[in-house]
Amino acid sequence: MATKIHPYGGTYAMTIPAHVRKILDIDEDTELEIDIQDGGFFVKPVKEHQTLDDDFLKFLKETDEKYGETMRNLVDR
Repeated sequence: MATKIHPYGGTYAMTIPAHVRKILDIDEDTELEIDIQDGGFFVKPVKEHQTLDDDFLKFLKETDEKYGETMRNLVDR
């Protein structure tokens, strides 16, 4: 797909066609990351940081309480 850049203040801007925005599920609030590679650049949405759900955190805590000392002792071997 070809597109052009346009002057925008002291920089340049590139439009993103509606069908591409829809496929990528992005809007005007989406943060984008630009990677420069092989004489070109790639633009992709920044993934939101995933959080651990409460059940998984509870599982980790319970596992550490039950087996934590044993696991730490194995590290010292």
